[in-house]
Amino acid sequence: MPGTERLPSVALLADHAGLVDRLARWYEQEWEPYYGPQGPGDARADLESRCNRTRLPIGFVALGDHRLLGTAALDRDAATGMTPSIVGLLVAPDCRQSGVASMLLDFAENLARDLGHAELFISTSILGEHLQHRGWQQTADVEFLNNERGKVYVCDLGAY
Repeated sequence: MPGTERLPSVALLADHAGLVDRLARWYEQEWEPYYGPQGPGDARADLESRCNRTRLPIGFVALGDHRLLGTAALDRDAATGMTPSIVGLLVAPDCRQSGVASMLLDFAENLARDLGHAELFISTSILGEHLQHRGWQQTADVEFLNNERGKVYVCDLGAY
């Protein structure tokens, strides 16, 4: 039905806490070595802890066309200890390469800035080129719990 599509938007997880179970399943599937049955992580507990509005950790979700498109959070990065960091960034497989990650990054940058932070960090093995196009700078290498290697990037929030 024309006109019923919902434009994509990003909102706080605290306002959509009913999505925690679905997000936990996403995390368990995407990061099975960490969040799966044999892993050390607890996806539901991590997500529930992110249902805050004004203090870290703060989760947020991308929503559009009456569905969940992606998620991320501001928190302390377990791999690097840096804070605030964007963690748990995950986009639905059929929405990748469609701008959802950029929406989540925009929201994270604005939220961190609104909370008074001068810098924002992320550790990743896949977003490097995209981050550099956005003005983020590579600062270090990192090894994740699954022995995968990645890079740490920083965004100067005062530069915008």
